[in-house]
Amino acid sequence: MSSTPATSPPEPGTDSDDAYEDLAGRVPMVEVIEHLLTNVDAASLPLEVPGIGEYRARRDRLATQIRHHLLPRLKQVAAPVIVVVGGSTGAGKSTIVNSVVGEEITEAGVLRPTTRQPVLVVHPKDAELMDEHPVTQVADASTTENIPRGMALLDAPDLDSVHAGNRGLADQLVELADLWVFVTTGSRYGDAVPWTRLRAASERGVSLAVVLNRVDPDALTTVRRDLFERLDGQGFGSVPFFVVPDVGPHEGVLSEDRIREFTQWLTVLGARSQSRSVIARTVRGAWPALRQDVQQVALALEEQWRARVGLRNQLTSAATGSADQVREDLTTGAAATGAPTTAWLSGASTGGPLAPLVAPAANLFESWRFRRAAPARAEAIRSLREVAVQAARTLIEEAAERAERAIRTTAEQSDAGRHLAASVSTEECQQARAERLTVLFAEWDDVVAELCETLPFSGEDAGLDGGGKAALVEAAAVGLDGAARAVTRLLGERGDAVVGRLSSDLGSWAHMAVTAESEPFVATLDALGMDEDSARSLRLRASELKGYM
Repeated sequence: MSSTPATSPPEPGTDSDDAYEDLAGRVPMVEVIEHLLTNVDAASLPLEVPGIGEYRARRDRLATQIRHHLLPRLKQVAAPVIVVVGGSTGAGKSTIVNSVVGEEITEAGVLRPTTRQPVLVVHPKDAELMDEHPVTQVADASTTENIPRGMALLDAPDLDSVHAGNRGLADQLVELADLWVFVTTGSRYGDAVPWTRLRAASERGVSLAVVLNRVDPDALTTVRRDLFERLDGQGFGSVPFFVVPDVGPHEGVLSEDRIREFTQWLTVLGARSQSRSVIARTVRGAWPALRQDVQQVALALEEQWRARVGLRNQLTSAATGSADQVREDLTTGAAATGAPTTAWLSGASTGGPLAPLVAPAANLFESWRFRRAAPARAEAIRSLREVAVQAARTLIEEAAERAERAIRTTAEQSDAGRHLAASVSTEECQQARAERLTVLFAEWDDVVAELCETLPFSGEDAGLDGGGKAALVEAAAVGLDGAARAVTRLLGERGDAVVGRLSSDLGSWAHMAVTAESEPFVATLDALGMDEDSARSLRLRASELKGYM
């Protein structure tokens, strides 16, 4: 095995080592990070706005880094340095791990993917220190005395695995790493995925090393030079770099001479002072990217809040046109056209049961006939009231349906609105609408009855009882002109005032009922849990982080 360049870990007593001593002793920092994690976990990004996928991934990555790396490192100073061995499919990661420990700890194979469950290898005397470390929740732990003290070696799934779960787990493990050993081959070192992950890990302060494995001896010089140039061009020219020539088909671990240089380097790395230096660099290096990620998530929260406010206003405004129209229709008597007017004309014609409401009796005989027809008249006026009220209800219901359609059309103009509208069913809107209209007309009937009790008829009442009088007033308030004239004849100006008030009330209540069509959508939006203060809280955490940089 050869290395180019042979970059060693920092010597004991370096600034990085002192920095870790400083970090470990600053208890307030743990509190700041714990508060930050609480804020990040609460960062709800539910609305489908442009770029939200990237923001959600950043938030989730940030939470993983804090929960599984920074907090454990700040709380547990003595835990071994976490070395994650990762790379492309078939790069020989498991073989490298097995060769370091000198036994088959993790399954290896050329035909991948074979590594599904990550394997964590640790010295028995370090095992207890790893008991509560988050990495043990995602990896199978194995102990062996062949691994250096102070270091935990982890064989990760392939970064480019065909299994999405493996890829996600590999990314998560890189976030957990204090040191990431990138294993590649002479034929795979140009793959894009690992290079993207290398840059991301470096931006988060993860220490790096590179192992070029399975290199044809005839191409060793060319491949090594090309890879190093790539590393140098990406800013990784100073990372430890090891080469393992291809040994051809084989089973089991590599011979000791093939892996000795890398193993010796890991042994030095596992020494307490050196491992603490790696951890210190990782923690310190994570700070700038951490603060930037926090600010980006805060920005995403602000965009979500603005989108929420805008969408809320759009949804409520979408119903306004229909609400304004139904109030105007009720005020102008549009509800009384059609069936109510036909029913009135039929009943109020000469000889009809409602004729006495139009004009007083012309003689005693007609007066006697009017009184004999009182039961039929009472039934006719109640029937008229039902027809008029049903017409008003239908008018309001149709306006509400138009409002719902307008709301859904408005929602379709954005991804966020489209997802929101899809979660509110038409059946839900219909049920809420029916309940609103039932309550509206029940309360309106109560107001009609209350006002009519205070209205003694000043003229001939044509034999109407209290219920018949209220029914006449209600039909007039819906906009039926003949009923309104009858109320005027029987009640005078006072009757006109009552009808005017009831008509105005019905228009206002109808307006509110139609506007309320947005309520299921707004309630669903509000239930998403967005908070205007969330972004401010995260920005406060970012400012606190600056004090530790």
